[in-house]
Amino acid sequence: MAGGSFSGAPHMVVAGEDHGIGSAASDLRESDREVLEILRQEPSSAVGFQGLRRRLRIHPERLSRALHRLTRDDLVEKTDLGYRVTSRAVSILSPTAILPAEAAVPILQTFVPPEVDLHRLAETLRGSWTGSLRWYGLTETSDELTLSWVTEDDAIQVDARLRIGALSIEAHVAEPSTFHKAIFAAHELFQHIARGYGRVRMNG
Repeated sequence: MAGGSFSGAPHMVVAGEDHGIGSAASDLRESDREVLEILRQEPSSAVGFQGLRRRLRIHPERLSRALHRLTRDDLVEKTDLGYRVTSRAVSILSPTAILPAEAAVPILQTFVPPEVDLHRLAETLRGSWTGSLRWYGLTETSDELTLSWVTEDDAIQVDARLRIGALSIEAHVAEPSTFHKAIFAAHELFQHIARGYGRVRMNG
């Protein structure tokens, strides 16, 4: 899996550009810009095709064409985990104006059986849906895996952060009024993950 970090990823904008895209990419189509605007917010995360589609609310064919153009121009790369911005795109997206990332609200913390292989667990969970949550993307650092899901209306994002022997689940909500739904979704996700590491343990 590719390295990177997810938590606290800065929101970056380009100096002198309202859309956050530098002059080298000034001829991008609107849909291409929309894809980059999403991916630049979490430059170390790999976001799945369906996660992008739900977040952008665009037709799959339009998204597919945008990703093809961005990949061709070396602004986006496709990995086994999903899509992410390239180093070339990061060089275009200057962090000269950094906005704080939307704060995550901790919902649950618990222990994970130490014999559970976290990478195998992530493979089991990657791309899955549970309850109101749809798969969004995954990030790996040297000591943590972060798996993310979003609701269909994009109002709630729930992250599961896996470390050796530990699991924490946190939520990002667009409106405070949806926090009770985020709590329910987080508990649904915990049950989904628990079933996942049960399968990993049984399969040895």
